[in-house]
Amino acid sequence: MPGNIKRRSVIKAALMGATVAPLAAYVFRANRAIAADTMPILSESSATARSLAYVADATTVDAKAYPNYRPGQSCRNCSEYLGESADSQGACTLILGEFVLAAAWCKAWTQKPGT
Repeated sequence: MPGNIKRRSVIKAALMGATVAPLAAYVFRANRAIAADTMPILSESSATARSLAYVADATTVDAKAYPNYRPGQSCRNCSEYLGESADSQGACTLILGEFVLAAAWCKAWTQKPGT
């Protein structure tokens, strides 16, 4: 008998975990979507943006002023960008409380591994 109780407890816990995991993933995705709708976008005129030479459209970066810039670089392929590659905006490890545009660029840009 004691062996059956342990086995039942393990099976019960596994079934509960299999039920709760998809629900937790759904809640995480829903919260992320809500945050995307409510998080402000970093303004080029803010002190933080100016300190990073943030430009909302990477294709307009002055390459003479920023010789490290190369065409094709943007937040989307930066290692600091936390958004998905398909997102139009996302979080950045360098910016708190505001999203950056995926098409933007700043002087802290570093190549995201695998891109």
